[in-house]
Amino acid sequence: MKFSYTYRSSDGQRHAAEIEAESRDAAFARVRAELGIKPIKVTAAGGEQRDRHANRDKRSVSFPAVLAVLAVLALVAGGAWWLAVHRSGASYRVMTPQGPVTCTEAVPLVRQMIPGDRRRIEEAMGISAGESARLAAFENPADRFLSRFAEPGRPAGWEEGRPSDADFEAALREPVRVASTDFTEAVDLKRIVAGMKREMRAYLAGGGTVAQYLAELAKRQKLEISYRENAERRLSEMLQKPQDAYAYWLKANAQLQAMGIWPLPLPDALRSYQMHLGIDE
Repeated sequence: MKFSYTYRSSDGQRHAAEIEAESRDAAFARVRAELGIKPIKVTAAGGEQRDRHANRDKRSVSFPAVLAVLAVLALVAGGAWWLAVHRSGASYRVMTPQGPVTCTEAVPLVRQMIPGDRRRIEEAMGISAGESARLAAFENPADRFLSRFAEPGRPAGWEEGRPSDADFEAALREPVRVASTDFTEAVDLKRIVAGMKREMRAYLAGGGTVAQYLAELAKRQKLEISYRENAERRLSEMLQKPQDAYAYWLKANAQLQAMGIWPLPLPDALRSYQMHLGIDE
C-alpha cells in the first residue's frame, strides 16, 4: 500500500515523498528506520490521517495532562455561563436629590473567585492601600467585613476590624443592593456577600451566634489558603522536571478552581514549555 509523507530537512524546508508499506504505522517506522527521517505527517491513499506518533517526543504531554486542560477549560466556561445567567435581579426604585434611580437587589452567589480588575475588587472591599472606606462598595461595615471572605483561599485582611455583633444583626435585616453605577467586580462581590448573609441567617436560626459563624468562616478560609500554599510549594519543588511540573500545574489548578480558589500562575520556568499533541503546525 502506498503512503505519502512530509518532513523537514535540516535547512527547514518542507518536502514530500512516497513509500510502500503495509500500514500507516509501518510506513512511519520504515521512514524512521531506513531513511532516518522523522515525518511530520503520514497520509494514506484513502484520505488524510494525522500520525499520532509523528510529533511525540520526550516533551510530549501525557493523556491525563490533556484531560486536565479540558477540565480547566470546562470549569472556566461553566463558571462564565453561570455568572451570565445569574446577573439578573429584582429591580427597585429609590428617590435621590437628583430624582428616582432604579437599582437591583443582589442575587446571592456562593463564595468564589472574582474575575476582573484586582484594584477594583480591593477598593470594593475597602482594603486597597491608601484608599478610604468611602470607596468601598458597602456602606454597612458588617457587609464590608463579610466581603473579605468572599473569595476562597485569598487573604484579604479579614482578621482585623471586626464590627460588633449588633452591626451584623442590623446588617442581616437589610438586603445587599446593586446600583446601576457598580462595576462588574463590585456586582459579583455584592452577590457573594448576599449569599453569605443568607447563610448567616440560617446559621443563627439554628442556634448559632455571630461569633461562631465568623469563626467558621475564618477556619474555612485558613484551610483554603493552606490548600493553595501546599499546591504552590509542591509545584516549586517539581520545576526541575518541566513535563511533570506542567502536568501538575494543570491538575492542581483544575482542583483549586473547582473549589473556587484562585489558580496558581504559570511559573516563569515553564513559560517556554510547550505542549506537543501530535498536531501538524
